[in-house]
Amino acid sequence: MYFDPRPKTRREDLFNRDEELRLLSEALNYASIIAITGLRRTGKTSFMNVALVESDCPYISLDLRGLPYNPARTEIIRRLETAFNRINQKWYTSFTDAIKHVKGVNILGSTISLDWSRKGVDLTEVFDKIDVWAREQGKQFLVAFDEIQLIRGEKGIPRLFAHITDVNRNVTLIVTGSEIGLLFEFLGFDNPDSPLYGRHYTEIKMRNFKPEEAKAFLKAGFKQIQLSPSTEVIEYAIEKLDGIVGWLTLFGAKCRDYNKCNKDIIDEVIKEGGKLARAEALKLVKFSHRYGIILNFLAKVRTASWTQIKATLEAHEHHSLPNSTIADLLSKLLKTSLILKRNSEYAIADPILTHGVLQEPLPTH
Repeated sequence: MYFDPRPKTRREDLFNRDEELRLLSEALNYASIIAITGLRRTGKTSFMNVALVESDCPYISLDLRGLPYNPARTEIIRRLETAFNRINQKWYTSFTDAIKHVKGVNILGSTISLDWSRKGVDLTEVFDKIDVWAREQGKQFLVAFDEIQLIRGEKGIPRLFAHITDVNRNVTLIVTGSEIGLLFEFLGFDNPDSPLYGRHYTEIKMRNFKPEEAKAFLKAGFKQIQLSPSTEVIEYAIEKLDGIVGWLTLFGAKCRDYNKCNKDIIDEVIKEGGKLARAEALKLVKFSHRYGIILNFLAKVRTASWTQIKATLEAHEHHSLPNSTIADLLSKLLKTSLILKRNSEYAIADPILTHGVLQEPLPTH
């Protein structure tokens, strides 16, 4: 069902992503790392879930959302342990046989336990064993990390990834990230100091729906739940929700709950979504009030130049600021995908965030 707000696991519940699924399926034949990118709520997790199921390969998936900022290695090992214990029963027995003799791995009945301590489990050895096992199965072993940038403080991950790409030919890494700039900064494909410098990767982009796609999505979804909103309501939803599949889905889900469909429900989605988006932005603003000043300004004016943003910050602080300071602030906002840049103009990436900030401006002190 298109209007189910939970992450999807079946192709028939995804709308108009057949081409992206084909590209990812082909990439499994040659790519060591596949990066699924897109702004928040563009359906990356659902897409990844469906791709994993359809691959007919053994896989694990680590959901990194909810981890504390800059999590300890222990937290990551615990997520990996949970993922190993969810591997499909079709593979479970032979998989556990393959890794049971690795230092730091314990098989307790039907449960895999990993030593969480710093000198505990050797992940490179674990994946070396998995690589051999996958080759014997005649399959790729897929390792998926949802929102990989959330563990960017753990420098061992790029080193592990480099080992896997160089040595483990039967293991494929799949990563997703909403904070696209931070994702690539963490992995460091273009950074000579990164273990992953120069490594090949394939990027699959989750884009917003174009207006005609959004209309087709809504019509198909409403047909599934047997509602027939007016053309005026559909057009209003397309205008306000900007082709972002997560917000369009939430709109449809609310219509299903209320068993009706009108503009008031769209406005409710905008209000509720604005609060959620603002809460996400607030996490960054807590590090510097200057991010709040910039986002509040962009919410009011919609687009602004570098010079206008600099002038706004200086007017707020009553003194001049170095160009490097402005550049660093904008770079961070771009890397977190909170803003975007088009033709030398900056704007908030998600119009729902704009609404949330206008309703309740972010702190500036």
